[in-house]
Amino acid sequence: MAKILIIDDETSIRKALAISFANDGHEIREANAKDTALSLLKEFNPDIVVLDWFVPGETEGLEILKESKQMQPDAAVIIITAHGSTNRAVTAIKSGADDFLEKGFTMEELKFRLDKLLEQKKFREEHRRLVADYRRLRREVEGRYQFNQFVGNSKPVRELLSLVFRIVDDPDTTILIEGESGTGKELIARAIHYNGQRKEHPFVVVNCATLPEHLLESELFGYEKGAFTGAVRDKPGKFEIANGGTVFIDEIGEISPKVQIELLRFTQDYTFERLGGNTPVTVNVRIIAATNKRLEEEVAQGRFREDLYYRLNVIPLYIPPVRVRKDDIPLLINHIVERVNREKGRALRFSTDACAQLQEYNWPGNVREIENLIERLAVTIPDDEVTLKDLPREFHVSSGDADFSTLPEHLSLKDAIREYEKHLIGRELERQRWNISEVARILGEKRDTLSRKIKRYGFK
Repeated sequence: MAKILIIDDETSIRKALAISFANDGHEIREANAKDTALSLLKEFNPDIVVLDWFVPGETEGLEILKESKQMQPDAAVIIITAHGSTNRAVTAIKSGADDFLEKGFTMEELKFRLDKLLEQKKFREEHRRLVADYRRLRREVEGRYQFNQFVGNSKPVRELLSLVFRIVDDPDTTILIEGESGTGKELIARAIHYNGQRKEHPFVVVNCATLPEHLLESELFGYEKGAFTGAVRDKPGKFEIANGGTVFIDEIGEISPKVQIELLRFTQDYTFERLGGNTPVTVNVRIIAATNKRLEEEVAQGRFREDLYYRLNVIPLYIPPVRVRKDDIPLLINHIVERVNREKGRALRFSTDACAQLQEYNWPGNVREIENLIERLAVTIPDDEVTLKDLPREFHVSSGDADFSTLPEHLSLKDAIREYEKHLIGRELERQRWNISEVARILGEKRDTLSRKIKRYGFK
């Protein structure tokens, strides 16, 4: 319940109010003069102040009101008076009073006013809490997506970040990020957004690989009620939701020719119509697209529109895979270990031999694979130090080395190369769970060529 301070020089009125409020469960303090009132305001910290305009002098009630608003700005003040007038009410409200009642009111009326003020106070406190939470979460998000979260000191990383630092202050230019799965494309996109001029506006993600054509189109552009079966209300698309901010279109190489055309039209003037609608909608967004494919090759193969490619590829960024920046692997491990230790209450550390072994590994899953390994170890090993024996089997063989100890001697060079190729293909098929397109990309083979080799070597 509430803490209520009653300030009135008439004992009978003050006591009647105190008894009634106390019966409702409120905590009560009383004052009959200015000095006592100001002392209680400081010590009691009331939620509600019920104040007589005359305490007992002509101006003391107004003076108490003004000082109460300075001492306890969150306390709501109800002025009561036997000599009410419009001018006096206006003066009270302008001086900070939250309500004004002439004596002769009923207790029901006073309690109703009091309950409304308590409700408003609760709402203000909740609003302040939400604002504080929002600001705290905002700081956490912005801290999480600072550029220092993209760990590395190798030449490819330094070149990438040097380019990113030059473009981050440009809020409009379209960016195309290419790189293998797990390299950190979304991390770079978020860092550009949260360190740029659009950071106060939304960062909206669309993953094209997870949505069929008809859903992707409505996800991007929204739809009107009745546009299709199940469209029971209007729904804004991602471009509308992100107005003023950034739309991150992930796996853009997966979109169909129809959606490519719609996206091309949109990028001409950032105007579109919702599905089922005929009213043009114009938005102000920045597009950052990402793909694990080489879009230039997709264009050459006729699978991606050339005009859309050039519309998106205004500023190209390439995220290097972990295998070409192996000097960064110890830094990545330490960075991820620190985060996982905080999250899981562990004190993991890697032995020198274990860290050296991981630096020899090729990491086909890139940074995401490092994260998965460390999280797995944090859950499964009892000791804090990770040694060679704790590493899963696949990490005990150097990334490019096959074990030829069981092969026949005196193999010809051609046969040895075939065996090595068979080993590499088999290893990647197992690691990528028979995602032939991904294996072809990792090994630098055309998919059709790789399929023929899989058949030739008898993989099933």
